[in-house]
Amino acid sequence: MENGAQNGLRTNHDRDLKVNGINGVNILKREPSPNKPSKPSGAATVNGGYDTPMDTDAPNSVVQAASKAPESGSKLKDLPPEIAHITQNFIPLPFILNRLAQKSHNDLQTKIEELARIPIHGAINGATGTTEDNSEENQNKKANLLHFIQDMHGRWIKALVISEWSRKASQVSKLIDLNVHINEQVGKYDQGLDFMGRIKRDLYGARLPDPDIKTALQVLSTGQAPWMPEFGYVDPPPLTVVEQMKWINELNTLLSVRLNLEDHDKIPYHFRDYKIDSGRVTFKVKGEFEVDLTIADEDFEKQFWFINFRFNFSPAPEELTEALMAFVEMKVNEALATEGLRGCYEFLHEFVLTHKINELRRQALVLSRGRWIENVKIERLNRALSLQYWTNRFPVSGSNAGPKSWIIVGINSGKAPPRNSPPGTRPTSYLTLRWFRDGKEVEDVDILADSEEISAEVLLKRVIARHVEHILSSLYAKLLSKPRFEKRQASISLKIDSEEPSESTLVIQLTHSQTLTVRMNTTTGLFNMQPAARSLISRGEVALNQKCKTPIEDGVSQIETIRWQSEIDEINRRGKGSGWHMSRRPVNSDDIRRLHPSREPCQTLWLKRDGWGPTWYLVVCLSLAGDTWWLVEVMDDTLPNETKGNPPRSRNLALGSQINARNSALTEQPTARIKTYNLLPLTSANPDLSVTFFTDLSALTTGMISQITDITTLRKNNIPYAAKPADNPYLSPRLKIPGIYVRLVAILPPQSGEHKSKHPRGSWAEEFVQIVFRGVRGAAVPTNRRIEVSADVKIVVNDRSKFALIKGNVDRDVSYHPRTGQFKLQLRTEIGKSFIESLAARLKAIDRLVEFVAAISSRANTVKCESVTLRKVIFTYGTSGTEQVAPTGQENQPRWRVVLDLARSEKVNITLEKGNPHIRVQDMLERLVNSPVGFEQLPYWLQVTLPLHRGLDSIEDSWAEAAAKNQGELQVLPRALDWLNVHFQLPASSKTPSRTLCLSFRLKSRRGQLWWNMERYTRPEDPSRKEDDAFDAALQPVFTGRGDGWQGHGKSAVAHPTGNSIESLLASVSDAVKALAAGEAPPAPAGSQGAAIVLD
Repeated sequence: MENGAQNGLRTNHDRDLKVNGINGVNILKREPSPNKPSKPSGAATVNGGYDTPMDTDAPNSVVQAASKAPESGSKLKDLPPEIAHITQNFIPLPFILNRLAQKSHNDLQTKIEELARIPIHGAINGATGTTEDNSEENQNKKANLLHFIQDMHGRWIKALVISEWSRKASQVSKLIDLNVHINEQVGKYDQGLDFMGRIKRDLYGARLPDPDIKTALQVLSTGQAPWMPEFGYVDPPPLTVVEQMKWINELNTLLSVRLNLEDHDKIPYHFRDYKIDSGRVTFKVKGEFEVDLTIADEDFEKQFWFINFRFNFSPAPEELTEALMAFVEMKVNEALATEGLRGCYEFLHEFVLTHKINELRRQALVLSRGRWIENVKIERLNRALSLQYWTNRFPVSGSNAGPKSWIIVGINSGKAPPRNSPPGTRPTSYLTLRWFRDGKEVEDVDILADSEEISAEVLLKRVIARHVEHILSSLYAKLLSKPRFEKRQASISLKIDSEEPSESTLVIQLTHSQTLTVRMNTTTGLFNMQPAARSLISRGEVALNQKCKTPIEDGVSQIETIRWQSEIDEINRRGKGSGWHMSRRPVNSDDIRRLHPSREPCQTLWLKRDGWGPTWYLVVCLSLAGDTWWLVEVMDDTLPNETKGNPPRSRNLALGSQINARNSALTEQPTARIKTYNLLPLTSANPDLSVTFFTDLSALTTGMISQITDITTLRKNNIPYAAKPADNPYLSPRLKIPGIYVRLVAILPPQSGEHKSKHPRGSWAEEFVQIVFRGVRGAAVPTNRRIEVSADVKIVVNDRSKFALIKGNVDRDVSYHPRTGQFKLQLRTEIGKSFIESLAARLKAIDRLVEFVAAISSRANTVKCESVTLRKVIFTYGTSGTEQVAPTGQENQPRWRVVLDLARSEKVNITLEKGNPHIRVQDMLERLVNSPVGFEQLPYWLQVTLPLHRGLDSIEDSWAEAAAKNQGELQVLPRALDWLNVHFQLPASSKTPSRTLCLSFRLKSRRGQLWWNMERYTRPEDPSRKEDDAFDAALQPVFTGRGDGWQGHGKSAVAHPTGNSIESLLASVSDAVKALAAGEAPPAPAGSQGAAIVLD
């Protein structure tokens, strides 16, 4: 700070008084601080001598101490009020010390790290010594550290000096106030002197010469002054019209000859358009000016002369002012005299270019005060104009400050000719435009800055149109490179207008029914998105305009965000009416990468359908890589068991809490993960979210859930399968659900104890069974019930002729079509449950039914079907037409009805009507029919054993009368279908004890034929009998005789199983035993004794 006056002027202050006590006669004595105790001479000070380091209150105490100093030591205590107190740019001493301490700490830490990175050679072989390391690296480190400490020490010395000076802060402050006041007074003195000098200088122009009073009196009195010279000029006579025309024609001729013959090679290229008329030549430069020139001499070496000048563009003044016209005339004549027409063109060309820039500036100023207010910034350069547009697009400063865009309209020197300049012409200056877009200059700008119409607004719009084209085209190209638009999953179109920026649009398809139109405001440069009535779009527009720094990158992400929100809103809004509702994400974000492996950002929407289980979700992945719809099954071991398989409870008032609890259980568990995920085969990647779509979506997803459940069951049971496209007349053509083909033999459950048969199981049908999803039931029922799904199963038979007995509906959900030879099964189950178990049961029933129908077909002469279904089979059996007439003489034997109850898959029940001869063996028939070969053997055994049981019924009826007379009883004890024991019990008499005859009837085969073999059977509990007892004597005629289809073998008898043979044999035996019981001679059997038949 200087204490002397400026400009060499002295003041009334003492020049010898120095505040710092240097070179002064009166040195101010330094007073110690009152609160500072005296210290020894060798004591060091900390931070300028304060008691505590970094004491922030030290300066205040120093100021207070300084204020209490004796008044005799300072002449600067009480200053007049005219002297202003200066406080600007004062920095507190604690602030300086804190910053210095912080900088010292940071620099020391940095220096230590820097020195630690310098390598030092270690001792050889790890040996250490006490000698000092004098290597070059160590010396450099020491020197570096020393320089750093010296530099830091110097700074703290300066801080110490400042802290010492702070003890006299009040005096220094007053001294600053005095210095400022003195400088102000000196400045006022200088201003006064300068003002007086200017007045004196300006008075020279106001001086008038002394008047010539003598000449004035002579002229006024006599009218002449003899001492004044007289030239004697004579005015020429005025020219006539003819003479004027002659002169003009001569001038025209001279100008034509000069321009065409003498100066034709000197005419500039831009002056090639000229016209000679009225004694002048008019040169026209398109878009710039017109100048009229003439000649004043017939000598062609003389110069042209200026007559008039006009602008040849608009807007421009029609006439120049007199002063400006005089200036132009003077300069043009000088250029014509020195450089000829070339100089004239160059001057006027530069003059017009400058005027165009000024006109652009004037128009830009008008725009900045009008519609473009606060959006255009104008800066005048040296013969150039800078126009910054979109000034409020980004904040000027701060973290969100963005790049600027501007144009510079200036004059190019013409060293490099413009593109549209004719070849071979001399380069000349021209208006050029430089465009800086977002802070970077754009090369090869094809925007015309010079034209016949000068308009700053049009020029700005053209540049802004190019800027808008760049932004929208970049957005278009970036979006078009994404797979979603590249694969034409959504439409995108771009329209560019090179004149009106607001007409350039980018139209993007958000959803099937919604589009987004992106424009840019011409004046502000902000994005304008339509339709603006939608809150999602308006919020996205505000976010893009306020927060984006890079409109292309941020614009793509914001547009995609708007699409996400629009798609999610439309799915949620339209899906609610069809039973779809949003759900929380049950898995972590890392698991979602399995659904979206692309690096593009992805937004997922998790949906559930009313009636679904808690583990099934529909996930919509929205991304620029392409929208995908996934059916996802999650797996979480921590879920309660009641939520895994049981249907949901009834929806009451606590439904919301149940759903929230279930959703929270899925989302809060970290173990939740994706178990299965399947891509939905939608026909369109951007579907129309209508009621029809959600109906189809419900059918599609439910069908996929059903098929996934079936496939899981098939895999668990190691059953091979294949999924192939199949015709499905029940679903819409828009739905593509494949059919599942399963091997029939693999799905049929094996039966225990099954024998190897001639025909393998399931051989009656083709190899594969087709399972086709039929549809969804229960969509219209209250939502407290699970959705019921149904499927069609097609089984094609190999030989239609074997199924002639089956017609129409075999059961309420099973039908047979004789024309196509197909069994159709309609299976129903709740969603999440497999069809495979019920299908296996149905196939087992059909296989069982087919076997029985085949057996019936082989016994068509005796067995007649009345009704064939999977639940019940009704048929009749009886004597065939080829068999003999019954003993009673009736020609038509009754047919007996049998009902097979197939409703229970594990057991078949047989119901026989009253009076059926086979009632006694009904249990055995049920065991037979439930055996692996039961259906094949049942008709056979019914036919083979019918005559036997019919004969047994006859003799039972005949013995009823004997039993009533107490002559004996008859018991039939079936041991098997081919083995029966008949017991005759005769009561005791006065002569004989009670007696029992046991006859065994067994079906045996001999030489391919079946015979009933009858012989006596001794029970283990019976006493030993004699060789020839009464029963042998009674049966001797039977054992030795023969009858119709039967004959005796001495100790036994045989009979044919068909016809009346066995019945005749039973009647003969019954009559013989009955005669024995009555005490009569046994009747002789019909026929005579024949040859013996040996049974194998």
